[in-house]
Amino acid sequence: MSESEHVGAWRLVRPLAAGGFGDVMEVVRDGDGVRGALKRMQGAHASSPSVVARFIREAAVLRELQHPSIVRLLDAGVDERPYLVMELLDGETLEHRLERTGRLVVSEALGVLEALCSALATAHAAGVIHRDVKAANVMVCADRIVLVDFGIARLIDDAATPLTETHTAVGTPSCMAPEQIEGKRADARTDIYALGSLLFHMLAGEPPFYDPSPTMTQYLHQHARRPRVSAVAAVPELLDGVIARAMAIDPAQRYDAVFAVLAAARLAVHESSSAPAPEVLAAVVFMVTVTAPADASFADGALFDDLEAVMPRAERYLSALGIALAADLGETALFATPVASGADVEGLARALDAHLAARPHRHDRVAVRICVRRGRAPFLGTAIQPCQLLRIADWPLPRDLAGVWILEDG
Repeated sequence: MSESEHVGAWRLVRPLAAGGFGDVMEVVRDGDGVRGALKRMQGAHASSPSVVARFIREAAVLRELQHPSIVRLLDAGVDERPYLVMELLDGETLEHRLERTGRLVVSEALGVLEALCSALATAHAAGVIHRDVKAANVMVCADRIVLVDFGIARLIDDAATPLTETHTAVGTPSCMAPEQIEGKRADARTDIYALGSLLFHMLAGEPPFYDPSPTMTQYLHQHARRPRVSAVAAVPELLDGVIARAMAIDPAQRYDAVFAVLAAARLAVHESSSAPAPEVLAAVVFMVTVTAPADASFADGALFDDLEAVMPRAERYLSALGIALAADLGETALFATPVASGADVEGLARALDAHLAARPHRHDRVAVRICVRRGRAPFLGTAIQPCQLLRIADWPLPRDLAGVWILEDG
């Protein structure tokens, strides 16, 4: 890149990032010295009419949206390749912030949620949905929170020409709503699903569902029980219900407006402020993990039928013994109970393993593993509260977990 290279009225300064649609450069406008972030289409995409149309639509969308928490469009045009210039934001992405400092406290997360709800309410009122609300598309600046990258946004208006053909999924696999995964038409409730997913991410420090296989990640969004953030973070349990409703698999069961999510989250925190203190007791936690191979395909119906049957079978078996589900993380679930010091925990774990191995229609490519950890944990009645015992990342698991393992806290 030469120092004098220009795109339109903008002089290129340095590269900032690269994405699916194009590279992002820091630029300075001739004449007044205004700085901006220029996004231009990758050469390989410039010949695709559908991709060019989507890029141009981003400019039209951003021109319509004026809000302090929505990135501001400064310029747009075509100079060999289509380009647009957005305000240059001084800050870091929420994704980077979470990687750098870990999970947010509840008040911080609600502050980010409030800014995003205000931004999305403005977008939805203008007939625009974002369709890719995630930590990487949220900028944390010194004075504001800003939602960026409307590159896959589309108008809700039925009269608008669709830019994405039916049955084609557009979005990020790790945070897509079920209807996006199925290639169905998105609406405001799709952004509401993403808000629920992002709220979990902010409070837990990790997304609600993740698997190295994108296919499995999408499967979890479509079918898995919604995870409980209170099982992995010290937050009010009532927030579990808020996130579960925002992330309901059926869009009709979600909140009907973004501010309803914010109101429900605030109410959950307020109503939890007078909760009784938990009692610390000897405890046992059963971790059940079920996995499929990375090359698993939705075409293998028998595999996914068996995959979906394991956790309910484990939950029925353990709940009959008074051992309650503490966290459902998709392919891994935790079950916990207070326990007497002389209890035969290993025998119970091996009985559970045998029970799961005897399930009907067992598929030989579905792997089930059980690990049990004893220690001390806070309980309200028989319900375990967020604690280190529930943090799987802190478990000293063997490199190749197979069969049944028993871990004892010191």
